[in-house]
Amino acid sequence: MPTPQLWDETPPPSWSQLRRRLRDDPEVRAVLLAELGRHPATAGRLTGLRTYRTPTPQPSHSTWFAGTWAPDGTDVLVKINITLRERFWMAAASAAATGLVPRVLASDTGLGGLDVAWLVLERLPRAYDPTWGAAGCSAMLTAAARFQVFAAGVDTPLVYEEGAGTIRHWALGGRQVCAEAGVLLRHLDADWAWVTSVAAPEVMFGDLHFGNAVFRAPPPGLTALLFDPIPRRQPWPFEPAYFEVVCGGSGLVAEMAAIRAGQGRPTC
Repeated sequence: MPTPQLWDETPPPSWSQLRRRLRDDPEVRAVLLAELGRHPATAGRLTGLRTYRTPTPQPSHSTWFAGTWAPDGTDVLVKINITLRERFWMAAASAAATGLVPRVLASDTGLGGLDVAWLVLERLPRAYDPTWGAAGCSAMLTAAARFQVFAAGVDTPLVYEEGAGTIRHWALGGRQVCAEAGVLLRHLDADWAWVTSVAAPEVMFGDLHFGNAVFRAPPPGLTALLFDPIPRRQPWPFEPAYFEVVCGGSGLVAEMAAIRAGQGRPTC
């Protein structure tokens, strides 16, 4: 039987981390399931695999399955077609920092003859609930600060170096949308020099929002576990500021500063 065409040739959106995606097709999923059944890290360990659709407004550009990890019966998600950055950071964080990310039970940079990275992740029971209020924001900031501590000890080139050039690129593209982009551009070099003098760039989680976190239990004692990292080297206030813009909350930069101070780490 000929191998089906595996890749969808439709270009992904410009913001996607992935440059290609697998076809959403039963024949393609059958090939993936067969390869998971043969891979040394997963053979005989994944049961009840079924197609999984992520509960997010944006469609995922990865291919997902849900199932069970034998012999301990852990609920898992299999995520196929991920960046090498994601695969490296999730596997490294799982191995080195218990409770920072969902457990990674298996991973590789290829699957059979297919050049595609993948993960088997512990599936945790809870996503963010807006009724948690400020406790949810605090849990996210605490998790991000812990990721920063972990990342500081990791030596890898798999980090986006985001400086003034990155900001200039996005601001130039936003001039037709937001008049203030021109103000930002005029002052960018001087402002960047000041910001980096008081908050030296370090590796951040990079995409901190509630869609990239799961929780083992509701409050009290709420703890966020992060996934889908896009590690970026930035001044630390960028992370809570990004989170506040994307997800709401108030005073999150100051709250992150307090968390970092409690860790004995620099604040502005």
